[in-house]
Amino acid sequence: MDRPAAHQDHRQHHAVVVGASMAGLLAARVLADRFDHVTVLDRDPLDAGTTPRRGAPQGRHAHALLAAGARTMIELFPGITDELTRAGAALLDFNQGHWFQAGGYRAASLIERKVISASRPFLEAHIRRRLGEIPNVRIEGEASVEGLQECDGRVRGVRVIDASSYRTILADLVVDCSGRSSLGTRWLEELGYPAPEVSEVRCDVRYATMTLRRTDTDLDGTFAIVIESPPHGKYAAFLVPIEGDRWIATIASSFGAPAPVDEQSFRSVAARLPSPELDQVLQRAEVLTPVALHRFISSKRRRYERLHQHPAGFVALGDAICSFNPIYGQGMSSAALQAMELGAVLDTVGNGTTLPAAFYRRAAKVIANPWQIAVGADFAYPECTGPKPPGTDLVNRYMARVLLAAQVSPEVNTAMILVQNLLAPPSTLFRPGMVRTVRRAARQAERAMTHAAVPERRVAQPA
Repeated sequence: MDRPAAHQDHRQHHAVVVGASMAGLLAARVLADRFDHVTVLDRDPLDAGTTPRRGAPQGRHAHALLAAGARTMIELFPGITDELTRAGAALLDFNQGHWFQAGGYRAASLIERKVISASRPFLEAHIRRRLGEIPNVRIEGEASVEGLQECDGRVRGVRVIDASSYRTILADLVVDCSGRSSLGTRWLEELGYPAPEVSEVRCDVRYATMTLRRTDTDLDGTFAIVIESPPHGKYAAFLVPIEGDRWIATIASSFGAPAPVDEQSFRSVAARLPSPELDQVLQRAEVLTPVALHRFISSKRRRYERLHQHPAGFVALGDAICSFNPIYGQGMSSAALQAMELGAVLDTVGNGTTLPAAFYRRAAKVIANPWQIAVGADFAYPECTGPKPPGTDLVNRYMARVLLAAQVSPEVNTAMILVQNLLAPPSTLFRPGMVRTVRRAARQAERAMTHAAVPERRVAQPA
C-alpha cells in the first residue's frame, strides 16, 4: 500500500508493537507506512508453521473474520484473499450456509457475501509472512516485554527479556496488542499513571472443538451454525470449512450448561441440538483431533477513553482494550478497524501528546457497536452479570422478533448480516420502516410455526 503524502509531516523513526496477534500484525502494517522502522515483539516462538500459539489458546477453536475485518485486511495486504484460497482456505457463502436460530433457518439474503474461512493459526501465519516481507518491519519471537521505558512524561521504549539478554528497545511509539491478559495497565501504574476503569460482563462460555476430514458429501452448504434460544437454550455449535480439506467443529456452552470434554460427550451434545447438520457430519466424517477445550469467563472493556491523563508515546489496541465474548466472532475485525483508526489519528495529529486521547476516542466508537451486540445478547440470560446498558431488556425483546423475521424476510436477514459483519450499526434494525417489516415478518414466521403439524427440520443431503 503506497504511503499517502499526508504522512510526510508526521513520519517518525521507530514504532514497537507488543504482540503478534492479528491485532498486532495489522497495527504493524498500518505503522509501517508511517514510521521508518517497526518492530513486532511476541513472547511465543514465531515460526512459519500454523500450529496455535501458546499465548492464543483460543486459536484452536472456530474463528470468523467478519466482512469489515476482511475488507480492512485486503486493503492492507492486497491479493491476500487469492493467496489464502490458493493455500487451501475456504469461502463461506452466506446464501448457501445453514444458519438455525430462534427455532428456524434464516432466509436467503439480498446480497452476495463470501468471506474467508480458515483456522486462526493459518490466517496469522500468512499475514505474518506478508508483514515480514516489508523491508522496514522486523518480527521477533520469544521476546517478552516486561515494562515501559519513560522519560519526561513520554514513553520512550520497552524493556525486553529474551532467551539471552535483558535489554531496552527505544521507540517513538509503543502499541500494546498483547491481548486480553495485557499488562499495559500495570505498566502505566508503574509510571504513575491511573489505570482505566474496567467494564466486565460475565458470559461464562466453555468451548469444545474437534477437526474433521471434509468431503464433498458432508453437507449441502458452506457452513452450519445452530444457536439455541435463550434463556433456556445454552448451546451454540459451529461447523465451518478450513484449510486442509477439514471441518472445524466447535460447541459452545454457556452459564453452566455441561460442556463436552471428549469425543463421546461432543457427539452426545451434537445429537441433541435442534438442527441436525453437525450430528450428521459427525456420523460420517473422520475425526482428526481430540477435543480441545477453552473457557472464557467475561467480556472485558478497559475504558481508556475515560482517562484524563495519558503518557505520550503509548496506546493499547485490540483485546488489550476490549475482548468480546468470542461466540460473536468480532475480535479480529474490531482490532482491524481500530488499527485503521490509529493510522488516521497519526495522520491528523501526529505522534504527540494528543495522540493517545484522540485515538482512544475513535477506538471507543469502533468498539461501541460490537460491544452493544455482544453484551446485549448475553443479557438475554438471567445469569449474565455486569454493568447492563439501559434499555437492554427492551432491545432483547425486539431482537427476538428480528430473529423470527429473518427466517422469512430476505430484507431483515440482509440487515442482520450487515450489522453482524460490522458493516452497519445496530440502529439500522430500529429504523421505522425496518420495524414495520420485522413486525409483519415475525407474525408470518409465527403463523408458519403454528400451522406446521411437526416442526420442520432442514436435513443436510449429500451433494
